[in-house]
Amino acid sequence: MAESRAYVLPDSKEDSARSEEGKESKRNALEEQDPVGTDRPNIAPREVMSLKECCRDAFGKMTQYLRGELAGSLEDYILLEKLNKLTVDKYAEMSDTAKTLITAMEELDKKYKGLEPYLEQIDKVEESVASLEQAAYRLDAYSKRLGKHHQQHPKIHNSSSEHPTLKMEAKFKKLERR
Repeated sequence: MAESRAYVLPDSKEDSARSEEGKESKRNALEEQDPVGTDRPNIAPREVMSLKECCRDAFGKMTQYLRGELAGSLEDYILLEKLNKLTVDKYAEMSDTAKTLITAMEELDKKYKGLEPYLEQIDKVEESVASLEQAAYRLDAYSKRLGKHHQQHPKIHNSSSEHPTLKMEAKFKKLERR
């Protein structure tokens, strides 16, 4: 069985006499109901506390508990405050980095826009070089065919040292040797 405690609050001598009489009558009633005393709690004299002492003890422990809870909450809020400050600092740092990157990108964009006309000229020169290269290949192929034709028909071209095609062929041969 669960052990129960008796709480007594004596205010005056008369009240304590009455409470003693009340205790006696309660004991007698309990003994009549349970002559063996199995239902009566075993209460040591030191365990009996006054109601005031119990209330003080309860309020003291409740105060101690609430202070502990508040201290824990306060520590949580202090930690959250520190985390918020660190987050603000980190976001400020990230903002500065982003501003620096934006400035650098704007400078690169200006430089690229300044280079665009030159890049377009380079593209045009590249197209011209490719066109000249194709013309050179065609001219080379034509000169080779012309040379083969000249070798196959030498009699037709005996007096051809003054012929303009042969002069041009000679110039190309000189250029190839270089």
